[in-house]
Amino acid sequence: MPKIVVPVKEAIPRAAERRKAAGGSEDVIQFLVELIDLGFEHCLQQLYRQFESGEISLGYFAKELGLCVRDLYAALEQRGLPTANIGAPPPAADSTGEEPGTARLR
Repeated sequence: MPKIVVPVKEAIPRAAERRKAAGGSEDVIQFLVELIDLGFEHCLQQLYRQFESGEISLGYFAKELGLCVRDLYAALEQRGLPTANIGAPPPAADSTGEEPGTARLR
């Protein structure tokens, strides 16, 4: 089972206080699931920033989250985060205003 470290940020105590105020103490399992999700999202975002800046590879990123690369691709796609051409400038338009490699039907 992968080990995920969840930093205690302000969001976690606030979530606990909201749960307590709502009288949700009997739904401890759901609360724990929410905490784990919060920790996973935090780790994913931190690692994504490192991946985006070229500090780590996609394979290392997946390993740190305890996922296979295919599952990491799916998780990133689900969140709308790109996995290719990160930091690359968009293709330049040529003198006709068309992107390279495009054809115009006349």
